[in-house]
Amino acid sequence: MNNNENSWLIFRGNEARSGIFPEQLTRELSLFWVIELGPMISSAIAHNGIVYNSTITGRIFAIDVYRKKINWQKEIGSPLVSSLLLHDNLLISCTFNSWITNTNSKSSARNFIYALDINNEGKKKWNVQITGDMFSSPCVCNGNILVIGSLDSTIYALDLMGNILWTFNTGGSIWSSPATNNHDIFIGSDDCCIYSFDLNGNLNWKSMLEGKIRATPCLMKSTNSLFIGTHNGIMYCLNQSDGSIKWKYETGKPILSSVAISKDHIFFGCSDKKIYSLNSTNGSIKWKYETGDKVWSSPVVTQKNDDDNDKEEGMLYVGSLDSHIYGLGIESGRLNWKFPTMDGIESSPCIVKNKLFISSKDGLLYCFSNQQKMDNEKSILNVPIRKCF
Repeated sequence: MNNNENSWLIFRGNEARSGIFPEQLTRELSLFWVIELGPMISSAIAHNGIVYNSTITGRIFAIDVYRKKINWQKEIGSPLVSSLLLHDNLLISCTFNSWITNTNSKSSARNFIYALDINNEGKKKWNVQITGDMFSSPCVCNGNILVIGSLDSTIYALDLMGNILWTFNTGGSIWSSPATNNHDIFIGSDDCCIYSFDLNGNLNWKSMLEGKIRATPCLMKSTNSLFIGTHNGIMYCLNQSDGSIKWKYETGKPILSSVAISKDHIFFGCSDKKIYSLNSTNGSIKWKYETGDKVWSSPVVTQKNDDDNDKEEGMLYVGSLDSHIYGLGIESGRLNWKFPTMDGIESSPCIVKNKLFISSKDGLLYCFSNQQKMDNEKSILNVPIRKCF
């Protein structure tokens, strides 16, 4: 399965983790439906009219977007904060056993990577026990290697049958999710280093930066660049080939948000409550927008291709811990749309076709639609919120 305007199969939308959607949405979205699933930190994914998300309470849901109903749900039993991955009809989920309960090191070793069959109501195909909790969201590299990081300081690579191919130990816990250009793998660690591996697990290079790295690397193919923020509040642009620093920009507060890219600019949130746009070539600031609280959510950018005649400004969508979802113009940084939820938002948006999905710690999954599409689709705003836990 390949990502396109009908699919969002992975955290950040693609293996490069670029957070870009190649179609335009309207400046002001309309609420299409909302459903209560349970508190969520993980980000939704979607494919073929089905949206998938998982909850801190250990449940995975498959929801029919247009029928507005739950097709199936799976009880995992351990907290799920890592965003799901869908590949070849396998839904990959990873547990964080100590997220809710104060477990000791022995019990927290009971974490698993699960592969569920989406064509058989989430029936388990296989599972692999992992020593540490997993916040990192899995990535498929070169179509057949599943890579993820763990808080046990280890990077794991598995085949699609659940067999461990190789591991690599870093000097710190791994919260960051891996990114790939399909011949190299990139991931950050709490040891303040970002690592590059080939597909066999051989270290290409590692680069020490200032601060722990908990955000996910974002790759820009056209310039061979990698963008990553650190807990010390520095946004870096590195060379993918050797890890050398091209430029850096200091915000002064931790950057947990991952970068979205659009043409010659990058976008990210920061713990200083701001959303930033920087020039991708030299790191100069274009604009910044202040929200009411920290921005840990990673933005998504919508913009049509250069050859499209529609010159309307693209949009950026992101959540904030101030409980609001924001829609900003990517050129101007101007607020065009804002929507209130009932708790802080750590998850990131998922966009498929003319729909935007985002979950909140208030336990609700929100679905928004293009306004011009609303005439052809019945909104269910008059239907009571459904409780599913």
